[in-house]
Amino acid sequence: MKRWLWYGIAAAVFFGFWGLFDKLSAFQDIFASNFILYSAAFAVAILFVLFAGRIKFSKYSLLSGIFAGIGNFFVLYALVKNFVILVFPFVSMSAAAFFLIVYFTEKPRYTRKQKIFASLGLFLSFLGIFVVASGSVGFFNFIRQLTLDSNYITPAIVFMFGFSLWTYFTYKSVAKESVSPATYSFWTIFGSFVAAIITILIFSPGVFGQLGSLTKSGYIYPIFGGIFVAFGAYCTYSAFKTTTTKTKLQEAIVAILANAELVPLAILSYFVLGEKIVEGFIGTIIVLIGLFLIHYAEVSK
Repeated sequence: MKRWLWYGIAAAVFFGFWGLFDKLSAFQDIFASNFILYSAAFAVAILFVLFAGRIKFSKYSLLSGIFAGIGNFFVLYALVKNFVILVFPFVSMSAAAFFLIVYFTEKPRYTRKQKIFASLGLFLSFLGIFVVASGSVGFFNFIRQLTLDSNYITPAIVFMFGFSLWTYFTYKSVAKESVSPATYSFWTIFGSFVAAIITILIFSPGVFGQLGSLTKSGYIYPIFGGIFVAFGAYCTYSAFKTTTTKTKLQEAIVAILANAELVPLAILSYFVLGEKIVEGFIGTIIVLIGLFLIHYAEVSK
């Protein structure tokens, strides 16, 4: 198996564990947990730099972290407003937005056969993630409850583009700056860390005074979540850095894996938390079929 695919799979798994510990952290104050999580992630990113022995400024890496922070800001906003279940499935479109940005800005060329299989694979991948994301309420229940109310649609669109631009600027950092994975991790997590602080200042400035009164698990879960975030970011950059073709289909697969943490999260939730949600397994199968078709399009002519 190619290195870029191993890195992509590792990123999805690391982000899946981040989702698991983030879910466990939700029993505490979500803003305190978010701050601890990104503090831990930033500490790990500093260790990456210390082991690498060098760092330089990376504009695109910093932008990727800022947009990830914006996406996370609206996830927390949806949680506070108690409608995250209705808007979170739209994160499945993040990789689609990334691919469209790359497609229209770089205009990669495909044969007719590649277009057919790539389009079908992309559609199935996004559909599969959407199915997994709707598992908390049931796919058909989600469709019935879907509304065009701006209170739901606005944060859905914003965090969809927030995470797609995180992916895009990660890709741009590889294409234009060629910094090390350690440097990328430092700047992207620094951007998200700053966004986490701004989120607290906007939503719940009193949280800083409550950080010393959390339970033991209130520290442990977000710290582990932050560690997995840092390794997920490192592997995402490494996956983009080791892609080998000009079709941008390998990059599309990496983008899907980097934004598909819900797939390993659904499996982890099943075995660790006992959440018997059938949509998680159905969606996973659909995603795997989609990724297979994209890969087939990439190697076919």
